Amino acid sequence: MKSKGAAVTSFLRILSVLKDLSSIDDPSNARTKYPAFPSFAAHVAKLFSEDRLFDVLQRLEIQLGIIRRYDPPVRPAMDPYVSTQIGVFSKNFSDWEIGSFLGYPDCCMRPYVEELRYSLNEGHTKELKQIKGKVFVATAGFIPHSVFCKESHLRGLIAFIVREDVEKLHLLEDELSTALPHLHSEYQRHYYEIRNA
Repeated sequence: MKSKGAAVTSFLRILSVLKDLSSIDDPSNARTKYPAFPSFAAHVAKLFSEDRLFDVLQRLEIQLGIIRRYDPPVRPAMDPYVSTQIGVFSKNFSDWEIGSFLGYPDCCMRPYVEELRYSLNEGHTKELKQIKGKVFVATAGFIPHSVFCKESHLRGLIAFIVREDVEKLHLLEDELSTALPHLHSEYQRHYYEIRNA
């Protein structure tokens, strides 16, 4: 699988933010430090200060180790257990804040938030028809504004891969599921994949 480390870098950014939030004593300081997602940052810092997130960093370190071994072209979704614990799926925070925390580009968050786009649409389907001999893969939970979004490709959120490399992503997912079991019903897979002709 070809990779330039974008998936590892992207995941490492999330882990670094969470490690930083775990060391902030006053949650109000998290608001100032992370202006792109102030309410969410303060919430997570508060949970850490109350010792309610005692196992999330360890789980993310395990996930990072597996991601580093495979070095995939696309970042897998963050461990659903961790996402649940820190409030990623909560409706208490704006989609903009959660997307910013997860490293999603503004150009992709805009249609998600403003048009309530929760899946690929016919515009994506037309774009996908232009691609031959490749498989489109995206981080589970992420919907790009375009399958050609350069920023999403650079951040390791989407990629076009050869069919043979799909099996490597499945092996990565299987290892993540074994190492980090969880009960989240909607996120049993860490990737979305669309097979093209």
